[in-house]
Amino acid sequence: MVFVLGCCLFSEDAYGEVARKLTGWLGPLAGRPAWRVPGSAALARARRRLGTGPFELLFTRLAGPLAGPGTPGAAAFGRVLMAIDGTSLEVPYTPADVAGFGSPPSGRAAGAGYPQVQLVTVTACGTRGLAGAAIGSRRGTGCSEQELARQLTGVLGPQMLVLADRGFCGYPVVSALTATGAQVIIRVKSNQQLPVMRALTDGSYLSVLPEPGAKRTLVERNSKRRRRRGAAPDTSPLPGITVRVIMFTLTVTGAGGSRRSESCRLITTLLDPAGAPAAEVAACYAQRREIETGYRELKVSLRGPGRVLRSKDPAMVRQEIWAMLCACQLIHTQRAAAAAACSDLDPDRISFTVTLRAIRRQITSRRPGRHATVRSEILGQLLPRRRSRSYPRLPLNPAASRRKARGGRSAAITCTISITAASTGLPGP
Repeated sequence: MVFVLGCCLFSEDAYGEVARKLTGWLGPLAGRPAWRVPGSAALARARRRLGTGPFELLFTRLAGPLAGPGTPGAAAFGRVLMAIDGTSLEVPYTPADVAGFGSPPSGRAAGAGYPQVQLVTVTACGTRGLAGAAIGSRRGTGCSEQELARQLTGVLGPQMLVLADRGFCGYPVVSALTATGAQVIIRVKSNQQLPVMRALTDGSYLSVLPEPGAKRTLVERNSKRRRRRGAAPDTSPLPGITVRVIMFTLTVTGAGGSRRSESCRLITTLLDPAGAPAAEVAACYAQRREIETGYRELKVSLRGPGRVLRSKDPAMVRQEIWAMLCACQLIHTQRAAAAAACSDLDPDRISFTVTLRAIRRQITSRRPGRHATVRSEILGQLLPRRRSRSYPRLPLNPAASRRKARGGRSAAITCTISITAASTGLPGP
């Protein structure tokens, strides 16, 4: 297990080099005074004998938000902010991986690209601590982000506020999240119908997220009534989840006067506008981006930019992913502990990369006393406070356009949220 975790911490090194860097740990564990580094084939066989179960168990012991309502930047409206989302990891193009995870995504030339694994996590927005994770194929039944998200509801509770993007706005996911007692703030699709049940004082309104079966039944019933002359449509409320809808326009103004606006619509189970004003809920939703930062730390800082996983069959791929999640959570634990040691220090100020490098040095040091402890080292290299910056997503644009947009991301900007008052003319089911 120590060796596999080392492979995640030193992802760019081969088996033999990782084992050499871990000699100070592996030698005493082997219990032999003259322990020698095994060959790569022996280390690969040892990985296979170990299997996946120990790392899944280790992750369940380590998992958690690493934050409470009093942690700076980790809570809103009296609840710990959590985000749920998914990402993909590329694995080697081998017959076993293609059979286990499916062929590479469509749209590429035949035989090009890599098979991908779907990863969905529940992440604390303040510390980026991993509270839960689910792994599946990119294709096939039971492996969508929504279905994997429903497997993670056991890690949620009444003290949490869950943020999610438009992919999780359907009734099955929302009902599974709210059944745990957690509150939610989720962006909804532009074509999703949410009729006005009652307008509220802050411009938001109450609506219902209907059960899919009940909505289909009502649509069929009203279709039959329309075919009968003189029959009024059934306008009775649908069974479902009562939600509060917040519509707003986000305007980003650059230092040079340039403007960019986007209309957004959120649903939340925080129904009281006095306790959770619409403008504050809209501003809170921006914290969902912390999970994207966490995925970048996992896939770029820890795994290495542009690298695929090293395992060449599905069982070892799953072992490697669980080990990566364990290593990532151990790093976040160090960050959270260092922030907790300093009063009023936001964990965002502690760099993941600095912490990772400090841990690597401690592991490879034969004389740990020569180096400062990990905590003192990372506290000595705090990040500056977050700057207001704009970085529009341009995934489908040419590389030149993306570089041009990326060049101005550090410029000072001003964000303005304008709440759109509810209109009774919004369509119903």
